[in-house]
Amino acid sequence: MPPNRRRQRQQQHRGQRSRRQRRYVSGGQGQSYKPGFPMNLFTGRAALATFAAVGVVLMVAGISLAAFLPNRGGDADIEDLPTAPAAEETVPAETDDGAETDVVVRNYEFAEYVIDELAETYTATISTAKGDIVIELFADIAPNTVNSFVFLAENQYFDGIIFHRVEPNFVVQGGDPTGTGFGGPGYQTADEPNEIPNETGTIAMAKGSGQAYFGSQFFINLKHNPGLDFDNTRGDRFYPFGRVIEGMDVVFSLVKGDVIESVTITRAPNPDAPTPEAEGEGDGEGAGDAEADGESEDPGDEAGDN
Repeated sequence: MPPNRRRQRQQQHRGQRSRRQRRYVSGGQGQSYKPGFPMNLFTGRAALATFAAVGVVLMVAGISLAAFLPNRGGDADIEDLPTAPAAEETVPAETDDGAETDVVVRNYEFAEYVIDELAETYTATISTAKGDIVIELFADIAPNTVNSFVFLAENQYFDGIIFHRVEPNFVVQGGDPTGTGFGGPGYQTADEPNEIPNETGTIAMAKGSGQAYFGSQFFINLKHNPGLDFDNTRGDRFYPFGRVIEGMDVVFSLVKGDVIESVTITRAPNPDAPTPEAEGEGDGEGAGDAEADGESEDPGDEAGDN
């Protein structure tokens, strides 16, 4: 082959090799790789857009799932429902000239003792637009709790306030004049432990978590709630002081915001009350017999013989 032709081919070969080298990635591992769909979504700016879109979808899915989760009232934590913080003091409403209005007083230093648990029995009738709820009060078991409830009811404390919390298959709660779950009568009453279970229709006082005292908020059990009972080991204990004896259908129909129109206390003589009069009469008969005996025998002589 002529020298000129050989040099021409060598130059052409070197030019082609340069072009081929530019097509390869550094390091000699092969040609540069351009991924196709869907892997190209995870490179460069496409990756940022992809991850952002996935994040938005997950967030929307989480919100939707939370919205459609079932109500957990039946398994509700006792710290969330029949509890109430310590009562904050309030003052009676006054007019501009300082004179008190006719507004019901809902602030007291203490509950006057207005019951006689030995001589009387007590029932409370809660009147609502849906009907009456009649509650037998256990004055002999929880006299201080019943006394506070009766004291407030007879002073129209509960009239016009609402059931501010209703949890189906758990409890209905009322007794807060503010309707927020944070109100109270201005005083506290200590727990009176008993072994009455929180069964359907029993009524107990709400209180703050970890507290052994309560204000004016009460709740009615819509089912047996052993997690509130005297022997539960996982939380606070709530002690019933009464039981619904009429109108449980009304209790089940209550919704949040239903108004307590009034709470009326009925007193009745306690059939099991002691009768000191009869005992006194017996003592009188005994004294009379002793006096009659004294007419036939000289007590001084008897004492002297001893």
